[in-house]
Amino acid sequence: MRITSGILRNRRFEVPDREVRPTMEAVREAVFSSLGGRCEGLDVLDLFAGSGALGMEAWSRGAKSVTFVEQHPIVFRNLQANLESMRNDELGATKCWKSDAIQWLGRATGQFDLILADPPYDLPDAMANTLAGIADGSVLTDDGILVYEMRSKGEPVVPEPWSIIRDKRYGKTRVLILKLKQKEER
Repeated sequence: MRITSGILRNRRFEVPDREVRPTMEAVREAVFSSLGGRCEGLDVLDLFAGSGALGMEAWSRGAKSVTFVEQHPIVFRNLQANLESMRNDELGATKCWKSDAIQWLGRATGQFDLILADPPYDLPDAMANTLAGIADGSVLTDDGILVYEMRSKGEPVVPEPWSIIRDKRYGKTRVLILKLKQKEER
């Protein structure tokens, strides 16, 4: 796999043989194009990071910082190796946490302008738990957005206080761009 744009454009990164389903290049390109293409100055959180494809894309596009959360030990080591191999002085800071993403949200400190979530498709209640963890934990800035990747079949159930800004299908993948309603709107 490779980074599609930014400082690291065309740089290749390793993907473990199993345990991950990285976001395809065309989908990443479309997602970041819909966000305006650049991530300059943003604090980004990549939940269920896997190979780190989404977070590395934001990092390459100028994110001020990217925090990666991945729980699988082999996948986590692969992610760390990928980040180390791409590090240079032009890139923002990165942090890696080996943790269950939902549990990590419960103890997270700080806020993020952009949250990227691509949980395993077979993880029970992934969407409900992720959205609740983000909303309850106040980890998303007031004007921040969440990019949530899921299987394209079926209709997503998006609970209050979330609203869908964009809903796009890419073959078997569906990407939702979500925003928390302002406190006065809830």
